[in-house]
Amino acid sequence: MPRKPLVRTSEFPYHITSRSNNRDWFCISIEDVWDYCRELLAQGEKEFGIKIEAFVLMSNHYHLCVYTPKANIDTFMRFFNQNLGRKIAKQSGRINRIFGAPYKWTVITSEAYFINVIRYVYQNPLRANLCQRCEDYPYSDLFRRKSDTDFLTWLNRPQCEFDTAKTRKNLKKFEI
Repeated sequence: MPRKPLVRTSEFPYHITSRSNNRDWFCISIEDVWDYCRELLAQGEKEFGIKIEAFVLMSNHYHLCVYTPKANIDTFMRFFNQNLGRKIAKQSGRINRIFGAPYKWTVITSEAYFINVIRYVYQNPLRANLCQRCEDYPYSDLFRRKSDTDFLTWLNRPQCEFDTAKTRKNLKKFEI
């Protein structure tokens, strides 16, 4: 199946996911990967002007919801995945690729789908049984919103299976 042509937009956010090669766990501690991610995302905000809405790091992949006001998703993602891969490879001594395939993306053009994506991203650790509440997972940027109790209450309500399956399926489409 050919790769879908990239849609560059400054108006709408993207839902992005990228998985490690062969779905293997990252070959260094998740704490170290998390530190690299935080560093690179902060650098991306400064250098590429991105605005992060949600980010969650799992043991072999990550989810990102991001705005690109400069319509530069491709240059930011090349920067992020390439540098994250290099840092992991350097620390682990690995010589093969860290990320197995190009990142998957969807442009989010509706408010309803945006809400589903935010909940889907932050609930990823819940679905994997890694924590009881979204805010308890340490490898998420949710710490930025820990004081927003209404948001956290909403976030921790179960997402219906239909919305979860739909969000997964939509990563194969151009925009929603």
